[in-house]
Amino acid sequence: MITTILLVMLGGGIGAILRASISNYFNQFQSVLPIGTLIVNIVGCIFIGTLSGLSLHIQWINPFLITGILGGLTTFSTLSNELVGMLSPKFKPTLFIVYSTIQFIGSFLSCYLAYHLI
Repeated sequence: MITTILLVMLGGGIGAILRASISNYFNQFQSVLPIGTLIVNIVGCIFIGTLSGLSLHIQWINPFLITGILGGLTTFSTLSNELVGMLSPKFKPTLFIVYSTIQFIGSFLSCYLAYHLI
């Protein structure tokens, strides 16, 4: 149990650093949408689907890679915060709907397709 906790902590730290680095890099470019969060969620879901589809029976894979690194990389909380920000007084319903749809459907399809193509 202690080993699992340590693997999740280590992986989560690595994933969070990757997420911050990738998001900061892509969010420096002028875009209507927060593209950094979209990229980390889609890429993370592809890797989660791939690793889950492989059904590897290596004990440290799930806690370290999937829950830790990829859980730290992907982010539902940042997405939720961005969506709340889109509901500001400058609310643009089309932008909110497009971004929500891309995030949820794109992440799901990325994970699903990666899982079934492996």
